[in-house]
Amino acid sequence: MEALLVTFQVLTIITSVFMRFAPYPDFYRVYKAKSTGEVQILPVVLFFTNCVVLVWYGYFSENILPLVVTAVVGILTCGGFIAVFYCYTDDKRSVYKTCAVAIVFIVLLCLYGAMGVEGVTGQSKSSMATAMGAISIGTSIGLYGSPLATIHRILRTKSTASMPFTFCVVSFCNSVSWVTYAIILGDVWILLPNAFGCILTLIQLILFVIYPPSWARARRPNQALSTDHRRSTLEESGKLSLSVSIIKCAREGVGRDRKSIDEKSVDFVELRSPTCSNCRD
Repeated sequence: MEALLVTFQVLTIITSVFMRFAPYPDFYRVYKAKSTGEVQILPVVLFFTNCVVLVWYGYFSENILPLVVTAVVGILTCGGFIAVFYCYTDDKRSVYKTCAVAIVFIVLLCLYGAMGVEGVTGQSKSSMATAMGAISIGTSIGLYGSPLATIHRILRTKSTASMPFTFCVVSFCNSVSWVTYAIILGDVWILLPNAFGCILTLIQLILFVIYPPSWARARRPNQALSTDHRRSTLEESGKLSLSVSIIKCAREGVGRDRKSIDEKSVDFVELRSPTCSNCRD
C-alpha cells in the first residue's frame, strides 16, 4: 500500500506541474499575436486563487509535498499568465474587476489563515485544515467549471474556440490522479473537489467533440494530397478546364456574352437568355 501511495504521489506531482503550465500555449499565442483573441482571463484568475487556498490547506494538513509545492508553482505561473493577458488585452477594465474580486477574497483568506496560525480563532490545526478544505471545494469547482463560462458563446457559434483545450485535457488527467491519490490517502477534502473536477472537465471534453474549434475542422492532410494529385493528373492530360458563364440581358442595345475560360484557350460565344423576351437577335 505504501508503494502505491508513493506511486500516485509522484503521479499527482507530475500531472499538477503539467496543469500549472497548461495555459502556456494559449498565452504564448496571445504574446505572439499581441492580442488576447478568444482567450479568457477568468480560468487563470480562479486557478491562482485556488492555488492560494491549497497552500493554506496543505500547510494545516501537513501535506507539503505534493500539495503545497505544486500550489506554489501554480501561483508563480498563473501570475505570469495574468501579466501577459493584461499587457495585450483591450478590455483592461474587465481585468481590473476580475482581479479585484480575487484579491479581496485572497486577503480575507490570508487574514483568516494567519489568525488560525496565531491561535486567535481558537481552532486547532486539524479544524483549520477542515475549514480550508471546505473552502477549496468551492474554489476548485469554480476553477474546473470556469471554461464553461462561455457556454452561451459555444452554443451560439457551434465552436469551442473560447475554451482552453490543453487546460481542459490536463485538468481532467490531473483530477483523476488526485481522486485516486485521495482515495488511497483517505482525505475527503482532496477527494471531493477533484471528483467535481472530473465531472466538469469531462463535460468540457464532450463539448470539444460536439463543437470542435476551427483548427480541429481543418482538412486532413491526406485529403489535400489526394486533391492535389488529381489536379496534377488532369493538368498533365490536358483535361482540366475552368468554365465561367456570364449572361447579361438588357432591354435595348446591350449584348449578351458567354465567356468560356480555359487554361489554354479563351472562346466568346453569344447566348440568348431564355428569360428575356426583348433581347435582340
